[in-house]
Amino acid sequence: MAQAPDQSLPQQNKEWGELMGAYRFLNNSKTTPHQIQSTHRARVREQCRSRPVVLAVQDTSELDFTGRTVQGLGPIGNGGGQGLLQHSTLAIDPKGHLVGVLHQIWRLRVSVPEGETRAERRQRPRESDFWPESVRAVGSLGSTTRIVHLTDRGGDDFGTIMACREQENVGFLIRARHDRWVNDGTDKLWSFMSQQPVAGYRDVPIESSMVNERRIARVSIRYAQVRLDPPKRHPQFKDPIDVWVVYAREENALDGVEPIEWMLLTSEAVLTLANAEERIDGYGLRWIIEEFHKSEKTGCRLERVQLKSAEAIKRWAALVAITAVRLIQLRDLAQDAIGESMDDPSSPANQPEALQAFVPRPWVLIVAKLAQCDGIELTPRRFWLTIAKRGGYLARKGDGPPGWSTIWRGWYDIMLMVHGAELLAPIAESGTCV
Repeated sequence: MAQAPDQSLPQQNKEWGELMGAYRFLNNSKTTPHQIQSTHRARVREQCRSRPVVLAVQDTSELDFTGRTVQGLGPIGNGGGQGLLQHSTLAIDPKGHLVGVLHQIWRLRVSVPEGETRAERRQRPRESDFWPESVRAVGSLGSTTRIVHLTDRGGDDFGTIMACREQENVGFLIRARHDRWVNDGTDKLWSFMSQQPVAGYRDVPIESSMVNERRIARVSIRYAQVRLDPPKRHPQFKDPIDVWVVYAREENALDGVEPIEWMLLTSEAVLTLANAEERIDGYGLRWIIEEFHKSEKTGCRLERVQLKSAEAIKRWAALVAITAVRLIQLRDLAQDAIGESMDDPSSPANQPEALQAFVPRPWVLIVAKLAQCDGIELTPRRFWLTIAKRGGYLARKGDGPPGWSTIWRGWYDIMLMVHGAELLAPIAESGTCV
């Protein structure tokens, strides 16, 4: 799958026995998605423990199998579609590098009964339960690594906040959806924060794979400590919660552009403008999980697999998630190397030795040939730039960094060359003429 993520199961398993083995594995009721991912998740947690702070980014995505004969699917969308809900938690470092998958949930959407009471709603499974359930499943990484759960408005729930507070060294950064009563019922959240003085301004890069948006938004910044009143008549939540709030608002958006307005609730102290900017930058990394979803569905063709049961699809999705992580990590490696200045000889991206130590020699030789240089002169920057160009990257002065799909196309192209060279090597050594 890692070698050909965009191909079907029969294309990935070309021998009949291999393909039948893959289908038996995916349809084996004794195997769970959690077991499939267990080694990956353990490795991710191990890598996270080497960092002082890790962002655990959560989001829910619909997996669409409308029009297919698949047992065990549920409703999705608003037009009678069928599929699964997938809720993912990814580990991302504060620089925006994807470490891997911490947790995933696959569930069916439960339809809301007509005339449902508030008490009945609390008794049935709800999508808002995904967020606190994921917080508890991820748990703690100990006293030396702080996990900060990062969610969009779907995670704005007292349950999510309380789940974070229950764990050792775990915090939250949540975009608010509810205009709650605050400070013992004296004001509403949006009203209170709008009255706070503007502490400064910041340019925020906006990226969204869902609407193909990339622009710079200039936002005003307000921040304060606020006491959130508990939900009224809720049997579980009785006490208010003190949180820090950062309010980032785009004041002068262009016509036709939806202005940015982020009301961020956080457990992390915001005592200065620099602290507030750090929280805004942290929330700006949430778009990486959208890239992850795109990598799953477009790069790995998650929704095109021809399996006949929802349980088999869950096992397939567990494998696809790990492959999607690899695609994005390849992109990160390339962007880091290409983004380095060519004029800085001290940068690892410009040192050939850094490439020789980690990249197999056939790859070095073939990429060096394509780059028209000697293998011992090939730098990491030139290595990744050559791969990106094989995938269609033009590297013009005004071009942004190459995306994961461009990197993957180039990587796959060169991987085939490497395989061909490895197949021909024994023939060349024997002197056999083909």
